[in-house]
Amino acid sequence: MVIAKRNKFLVGLVFFLVLMFQVASGFSAGIISSILDPVMINELGVPAILVGVLLGSHYFIEPIRSYIGSLSDRYSIFKMHRAPFIAIGGITLAGSYPLILLVVQQLRDPNFHRITGEVANTGNYQSNFFWVIVAILVFLINGTGISIMGTAALAVLVDTTSERVRGFLASIGWTLLIAGIIISSIVGRVILPENEGRSFDYNSLYPIFLFLFPAILLVLVFLSVIGTSMIEPRREGAIDHKRTHVNFRQAFKVVTSIRQARVFLSFLFVYCAFTFMRDILAPAYAGNVYRMTVAERSAIQATLNGPILVAMIGAGVVTLWINKRYSIYGGLGVAVIGMLLQAVSGFIFKVDQAAIQAYDAANNAHASGLISEDAYAAARKAWDAAIAGDKSIFTIGLIIMGLGLGTSVPGLIGTMMDITDKANAALYIGVWGIAQAFGTGLANLGAGALRDFAFNAFPNNLSVGYGFVFLTQAIGTALALALFTRVSVPQFQKEIAEITAAIHPEEAIAVASGTNAGGVA
Repeated sequence: MVIAKRNKFLVGLVFFLVLMFQVASGFSAGIISSILDPVMINELGVPAILVGVLLGSHYFIEPIRSYIGSLSDRYSIFKMHRAPFIAIGGITLAGSYPLILLVVQQLRDPNFHRITGEVANTGNYQSNFFWVIVAILVFLINGTGISIMGTAALAVLVDTTSERVRGFLASIGWTLLIAGIIISSIVGRVILPENEGRSFDYNSLYPIFLFLFPAILLVLVFLSVIGTSMIEPRREGAIDHKRTHVNFRQAFKVVTSIRQARVFLSFLFVYCAFTFMRDILAPAYAGNVYRMTVAERSAIQATLNGPILVAMIGAGVVTLWINKRYSIYGGLGVAVIGMLLQAVSGFIFKVDQAAIQAYDAANNAHASGLISEDAYAAARKAWDAAIAGDKSIFTIGLIIMGLGLGTSVPGLIGTMMDITDKANAALYIGVWGIAQAFGTGLANLGAGALRDFAFNAFPNNLSVGYGFVFLTQAIGTALALALFTRVSVPQFQKEIAEITAAIHPEEAIAVASGTNAGGVA
């Protein structure tokens, strides 16, 4: 039943239900970055570059969104075009996690030794090539589920809202996405053993990944499907038979024909490629240098994303009165400072090598049952006291980076919508989304490669290696800020106006794809 539009509270509540797909997406991202990532690197000895490939692979499935959108336009179930696809995507996403857990265990390095929680030399990693391929395929299934669910949910928002409110809904969606990440990190912190030392039991993850996480995801998806079914118009057959469907190549060609759109695309890609490195780097650093447990590393996401969420809300209010560009300038500037503080924490880490070896020996003895819990607790207390000062600098850097990145988000969303040709809005937004996905995928690959470089180049001084890694992240974010200074909304509008004067907007796709105006690509 479609709800009456005159009841604003009910309408808002229903749209909030629809946006539960964003909480599911964030929860899924949190599972991967705050639990699977550190477990693979620190507990199974999987090189971070391979972890980056796996975590990044599901982002590179994003170009199928245009095809999925076309399918949901053409086919319906019970006269609904969007809700069934949200359900299919959500079920696929939830079902991927038992498979991921089963496959990831096969990637354990047979030569794995717990030397600072890592393989002695990641260049000697050995694993069955078959299981690596299977793992990539399983992560692609995970990404496909997110793409199907997200594409259909965003489509129903476009179908049922005006341009005036879409920006507001996009901001709420980003907020819920971050909230989902925080929720997953809190859940991980609660359910994972806190004091396992080096005796982490991989089998303890089975009930969590086979039952708990899929159940949470399915509940969130169910709420989104309920909300969608309440607002989605019932239609037989295809939606808008005259709509022109284009593939990613054609869409990319249309967008990049505008100079300012190319500049913004470059900025967006670099922004995502460096700022999203945090998802791999922060937990890995905490595990490698500070010897944090799996549960403690899971909580890192809350330490980072909590400030992001607070800053997003605050900056969203402030940008109602000031130019949204300032939120990007100030936000990225603050984020760079936070990254530099993290680099400093790595460069100045001065814990005595003997203390490190003593704590590692206590960990190994605890894992083998050779010392009591009290003896291990005493060793842990001494270790925590030794790293307290440096850890405080790192944590402050995380918080400052989170505040900066959160501040930049409202300006990013607003500018993204401003750098959009209203005649081809869905096409532009689709390209921006794919740029974000590719940038985030590259962030996972790059962070994994940099982390392995740090481990192999500085085996006896790993914190310094991480210092250079965090410095690289700061330089890349500063580059994104420099690129943004070249983005001009008025210039974009001028370029669009010039094109509109020369060619009818509906012909833009045909010109880019080499077809006649009005034809179907």
